[in-house]
Parts: sequence; C-alpha cells; structure tokens
Amino acid sequence: MSLGNITKHTAAELVSPSRCVHTLSQEDHTSVLSLAASEKYLFSGSQGAHIAVWDLATFTLVKLLYGHQGSVLALSLSPDETWLFSSSGDGTVRVWDIESLQCVYLIHCCHDVGDIFSIVYSDVSNLLFLGSQNTSIQWYDFSDPQTNGSSDPAPMTSISPRYTAQTSKFFGSKIDTPSAEERKNPMDVEVIQCVIRDSNVLVNAHDGYVYCLALEYDLPNIEGEVLISGAGDGDVKLWRITNEGLQHLNTLKGSAEKGILTLAVMDDGYLFCGVHGGNIQVWDLETHQMIRSIMAHSDDVLSLCVKNHDVFSASADGTIKRWDRRFECKQTLDDHDGIVLSLATSQTYLISGASDHSMKIWDIPSSYNKYETNRRSSVDSDSPATDVLLYALEQWISVPTVSGDPKYLDECRQGARFLKSVLKQLGADSRMIPGAPGRNPLVYGKFTANSHLSQKPGSTADPNAKVPTVLFYGHYDVINAEHEKENWISNPFKLTGRDGYLYARGVTDNKGPILASVFAVSDLVKEGLLDIDVIFLVEGEEESGSIGFANAAMQHKELFQDIDMILLSNSYWLGEDVPCLTYGLRGVIRASLTVSTSQADLHSGVEGGAASEPLIDMIKILAKLVSDDNKVLIPGFYDDVRPVSSAEERLYDPIISWMHSQVASSDVNNALHITLNSLSLGDGQKRKNNEEHTKACDPEQLKKSLMARWRYPTFTVHKIDVSLNNPTIIPRQATAAISMRIVPDQDINVICEQFKLFVETTAQSLGTDNKVTVEINNTADYWLGDCDSPYFKAAEKAIEQEWGIKPLFIREGGSIPAVRWLERFCSAPAVHLPMGQASDQAHLCNERIKLKNLYAGRRIVKSLLRQIGPSTKKM
Repeated sequence: MSLGNITKHTAAELVSPSRCVHTLSQEDHTSVLSLAASEKYLFSGSQGAHIAVWDLATFTLVKLLYGHQGSVLALSLSPDETWLFSSSGDGTVRVWDIESLQCVYLIHCCHDVGDIFSIVYSDVSNLLFLGSQNTSIQWYDFSDPQTNGSSDPAPMTSISPRYTAQTSKFFGSKIDTPSAEERKNPMDVEVIQCVIRDSNVLVNAHDGYVYCLALEYDLPNIEGEVLISGAGDGDVKLWRITNEGLQHLNTLKGSAEKGILTLAVMDDGYLFCGVHGGNIQVWDLETHQMIRSIMAHSDDVLSLCVKNHDVFSASADGTIKRWDRRFECKQTLDDHDGIVLSLATSQTYLISGASDHSMKIWDIPSSYNKYETNRRSSVDSDSPATDVLLYALEQWISVPTVSGDPKYLDECRQGARFLKSVLKQLGADSRMIPGAPGRNPLVYGKFTANSHLSQKPGSTADPNAKVPTVLFYGHYDVINAEHEKENWISNPFKLTGRDGYLYARGVTDNKGPILASVFAVSDLVKEGLLDIDVIFLVEGEEESGSIGFANAAMQHKELFQDIDMILLSNSYWLGEDVPCLTYGLRGVIRASLTVSTSQADLHSGVEGGAASEPLIDMIKILAKLVSDDNKVLIPGFYDDVRPVSSAEERLYDPIISWMHSQVASSDVNNALHITLNSLSLGDGQKRKNNEEHTKACDPEQLKKSLMARWRYPTFTVHKIDVSLNNPTIIPRQATAAISMRIVPDQDINVICEQFKLFVETTAQSLGTDNKVTVEINNTADYWLGDCDSPYFKAAEKAIEQEWGIKPLFIREGGSIPAVRWLERFCSAPAVHLPMGQASDQAHLCNERIKLKNLYAGRRIVKSLLRQIGPSTKKM
C-alpha cells in the first residue's frame, strides 16, 4: 500500500522567526498535558489533576480549578469561549463556566472508558464528543432532558488499569491512581451530574485508543458537520453528525505501526496527522489521499496546531517545528528541556506545554502566503476587473502549478481548487478526482443543458432525444520557469499585458484556452442556449506524462458515460495569421539506457586503457541506433508506419500554398515566425532575401520537411549523465535519456521490444564486461483524427465564421498522452482546436497568447457547441 511521498526536511531560514517571549512554570512541578486559550485566559491541564488559569495580558496565575481525580488529558473551549471542557484519566468530563471559573457539569460515561484523550464540542448540534481509551467515541447531548442530570452523585466507574501503564512515556513522571473513595469530591455538591446514554456510545469506533478528535464544517463535497477521529490503529475516520448519531463516511487508511496521536485541519482542506515515530501525514480531505508523509521529528508527534497559515508540531523529541504550505520546515524551536506535550493558540500567541513543568509563550510573526487570497477568489460579476475571464486567468496564473516537483505540490492543489471554484461559480457541478498517490488531482466539472430548450415554440428538437455530451480535456499544470526567470520580460507568474499579448507561464499552455472554453459554455448557459451537456476534465500531470490520469478516470467512469465528442485546445497555429485545426499528434516512448560497471569510478591516468569504459560503450551503442541521414536503424522500426495516402497529401497543398504566399510577402519573418527557418529546405545555404528564400521553397521539399516533423517517427538522445562529472575520472556509469516519437500504425509494445533487443544485441557485440540496461519510463500513443467527420466539419465552420478564412489542417510532432486513450475510454472522436500562434513560446521564456486569439477562441468554442445538438447525436 502506498502512503504518499515520504520526504525529510530541515529547517530553512525564516524572515521573521518565532521567539519565546515568556515562560510560565507549573506550580506543582508536573507535566503540562493539555492547553486551551481564550482571548483572556490560558488554561493548562496538569498531570497533577488540576487546571491552572493564567491571565494572558499579565502572564499571572488567576486560579487553580480542582475537581478531577486524574491527570487532565484534554482541554477544549466552546466557539463562543463561554465554556471550558476538560477530560481526565478519571474517566470523566467537566464543564466549566469561564466567567465564574466554576465547574457546572460533571459528565460520567456509562461504561469504563479508561482515559478520555480528546474532547470537542459542537455548538451547532449542542453535542460534546469524547475519544476514549476503550476505543469508543461517545457524545453527550446537552439538549437531552433525560441526561441533563442533577446535583445527586452519579455512579462512580473504576479507573482502568491501562491508564497507569502509559503515564511514563508522555508525562515524564508517575502519579498515584486515586481510589473510588478518594475520588469523591465535596466540591461537587452543587455540580450537575450527568451520564452519557448507552445509545450515544459508538463501541469500537477504532481498533485502537481514540487519541484525537477534530470538528469541521462543510468539508469539500461534504455538507454539514463532520467529526474526524484519529486512533492508535493508524486510521483516520470521517463521521457525519446526524440526529441519529454518527454516520461513517470514510476511512483514511494508515498503518498500525503509525498510530495517530494528534490532528490539525487547515482551512483549505488539508488534514495534518501527527503519528508514532515522528512523521506528519498530510491528507487531502477532498480527494481522501495521503499526499505527503513528512519525516518531521525523531520521536512521536504529540500535538499539532495551525497559526498564521503555518502548522506547528510538538514532539517527544523536545522540539516544536513550524511548517509552511509547501510542507517545508521553516523553523525549529527547542527551548523546552523535556517532552513537548501540548500546543494551543490565542489570538496573539502560540503556547506550548512540556514535561519540564513549563509553558512557553511564543510570538509568531505571520509568514503570509500569497496564494491564500487566490483560493477563494470570486469570478462572478462583482469581480474587480472589467473582464471576468481575464480576472480569473490572472488569479489562476499567479499559482505556479508546476507538476513533477514536490516543492510545488501545494500550489498544484491550490490551482486545482481554484479551477473547481470557477466552474462551480459559473454553474457547473464540480469536484476534484484523486490522482495517483503523491500526484496532482484532476478537476471535473459538468454543465448541464438548459432543460427548457426543446420546449421552445418552433423548436424542432425531439423532446425525447438524449442530450449529446461533449468532453473538454485540458491540463492545469505548467513547466517550471525558475531557471529562466532572468530571461523573462516580466514575472512569469504574473499575468502581464503588452502590445496585444498576455505574457505568463501557462497562459497558452494550457490555462488560457481552458478558461476561454469554460466561459464559452458559461455564456451559453446564461443565454439559455446550451442544448448539450459539457464536461470538463482537467488534469495536473500532463507535463509529467499524465501519470495516474487513466487510472483516476477509470475509477470514476460513471462520470463519463455516453460521450459524443472530445474537444481539446492545447496546440498552436502553424504561423501567426492563419487559423488551424490539428488532426494528428505523434506518440512518444521515453526510455533510459544505462551502461555500468561493477568497479568504482577510476582515475583515467591510472586505469585508462586497461578498463572498459561505460561512457565509450554508451557512445558506440547510440551511434548504432541512428544513421548519418537520421534514419532509425532499429530493425523493423518503420515496418508498420502507415503509408501516405493521396487524401493526406492533399491536406498539405493549402499549407504549401500559404507558406509560399507568406514568403513572397514583406512580412515573412513575422508571418512564419520560426516555422520556415526550422524546416530543412534543401542544401542548408543561408538565404539573405525573400527571392532566394522563394527559390528554395520547393513544394515537394517543403512537404517532405513537414511530414518529417509531423507524421514520421524519430529517435532522439536528450542527454547523457555520468556517475561523476570530473574531467580526470572514468565514470563507472553513464545513463542516456532517450525518446522515440511514434506514428500510425506503430505499436508501442512492439517498438519497445525491438529497441530493447537491438540495444542488447549491440552491447553483446562490443565484447566488454559492462552491464547494459534499458528502462521504459513512460509512453503515450499517437492520435489521428478524421478530418471528414461531422465534428471536424463543424469545427472548421466555426473557425471560418470567426476568422473569415478556412483553417489549415495540420499535424504536430509533439504528444499529448491522454488524447487517444480518451477516445478509446469514451468511444468518441477527438477534435483539436488550437487557439495559440506559432510564436506563443510554450515551455519557453516569455510564453504568451494573443488577447485577440483568446477572445476568438471563446467565440469559436461557443459556436461549435451550438452546432452540436440533439439532432447531431452520434454524428
């Protein structure tokens, strides 16, 4: 079972570090087991069975609250700070009036529960929940007149012998267990005695002690109150609070060796769990995935809390650590001289309690996260921008959703949540779909057809006809821009308009086209003209090979029933001025070839000439794979390549004609951008003017060059890495990163086997002792659309209506892993509608999209969807 990415972090420098501003000493010299803080008071639960009340303004002791006959294990405040709830090793819960600092209720369990480790109160349902040593969850109903007790003493339950067995590790010292007679408290004469009903006990809620509880409201995809419980069995459980009790919703399955000791929930749906051994698990409460397991401490994590958008963890190793939204440790606080047992927050401070009998008051300067505002940005008509589409795009762009780098895992999820929020605000039923463990989620949104359309006067639509469904596919992840920031004309993650273009990472690949399409559908909804269902499926791993995409979609296949057409917009025109329709993409096989020796790295001056060098063998093998004229030499590599048909050749004629017209114009450099310059145009002689260029543009040569880029397979060596980069060393290992672009009708599995066999045969022929291994990293199939299909014709018509010119039908040499898989999965054809121009610089510095193209793309999608109605079902 995979438990997500396991990472280890060390403290990084914090601009405004936390600092201890005051220390309070526990007057009975016992451990501080629990803490709670109101605006006015700090409450500390003692191993010595009392609660100390401290004035947070003056840091002075106000009062000691007596009553419990065992260690005070948990403290909790009501949301309005009127009541303090305390639980103890004596198996009871007390309710204190904060204004009078008097005990008002004494709540007894109807069974022997042992220690009551955790308590939370819901002011909505007026219920107090208890997590117990006997593995149960119980709740007391303050509105139930039959349990709302009296001042008569309630029956005393015996203290579980298990209680004393666990004191030494967490408390630092042992105290005597009081007898039943000693537990009778004369101060409780005026206290209302209450007993929990049998019906309010969830027996064996877990298979271990219930150490921690948390109460949340309106979690993603779950309305109302939700109780979260963590236990020694390593599981976290989610429970819906109903009038009938607790309804189990889900179990976040952990490991029995990693018992859950403490919980904290961030406001964006992240659940942090402190566990035995020192790890912090991070769960996404929307997808119910563990997205990270952080090796945070060297001993058990005993308490967690959230303050100023950061998470603080306290451990038995004596330290407190501060974690930011990227799950990086920003600071380690080690002022305590013992086990740090408890944490609490006030409006101003973080407070910690430990086995060294002290409490430390910490000043916590804010490390405000710039993405915080983006998570809840509104895209309705009240947005502070004149164009809501641009406002939404600006917000989305500012979140660097870089896939394949754990550093950006949080940003990717924030970007996914933002898109989900946009879809929901514009009227779609939207949710997030879990991706692969440790990977980014998918965003799903469905716009439903306006139900009244078929009833309109004069409508020819069959009211009983099934509504067609279009699936729009895209990706919200982007390529990193960190290494090229100095080459950008503006901040890559800040949308910048200049000379009619929008500049930013992801603006054309693929966030701009996605939002243009989303707003196109929203326009139709508002105008009452959406007579089809439109589903958006946007992944976050496309730039990393769409890892986990297929499995995630398969696990939710009920969401993708009866799809009629797949639409995507993730490519570019051939030039700058003529629109295009993409009808083909090459597939790709990414592989690693490694040559290694069992010896260590060697000195070339000592061993050179006597050792078989892996790098030399690597060069020899690679040289055998490609000919001097760039033909792939793997036997059988070209056997299944689909021949060029006359119909396909005719599609190139308008392209060649357009290219010639552009070469003849005075605006050739702008019009063709890099397209002509990157084609092989003959003898390679530099052309100094348009006349020479025109002579060189032989139609047949141009056609062959385009085909070489678009429809024939290739073999590429991207880089070679060695075990030690030193000019005097013979490296013990060399690894080459390789890709093969495949085309119709090549079979990926066949090509992979042919490649492996040829490499192994070539390596054997070298006669060296070096070991050669081939690893296939990931693959994606080719895609070829049907240009004569009604859907392509509808797209062609929509483009021509917008631009006043027929689009060029083009193919691309790149790959989009999901397209052909989606065609098979949905049993529906795909149409690829480019919005960007050749100069958009996708994956490069100064990525951009023309504002005119973005708006035109929105109108084209809108027009295309209007053409696909009930009468075109299964065209």
